[in-house]
Amino acid sequence: MELETCRHEIDRLDQELTKLLEARMKIVAQVAAYKKEHHLEIYDPRRERAVLDKIAGLAADKELAPYLQTIYRCIMDESKNYERKRME
Repeated sequence: MELETCRHEIDRLDQELTKLLEARMKIVAQVAAYKKEHHLEIYDPRRERAVLDKIAGLAADKELAPYLQTIYRCIMDESKNYERKRME
């Protein structure tokens, strides 16, 4: 595959990922509202571990699992930051 073809495909996937991540963050806002109302902590280590384990299990290419987990750690960190902002 040519470099420009690869870049075009990455751009297309980035558009899809952006839509999905935006939808995910909208749900995070709902989670923040729930946690605020019920006086719950933002960080739930058991939930994060479960998500990371789930991601590793979902990876069709197990060699990519650690990289996907790293990406999800970043997603969860930003989700927590957004929750904090929403709970102010």
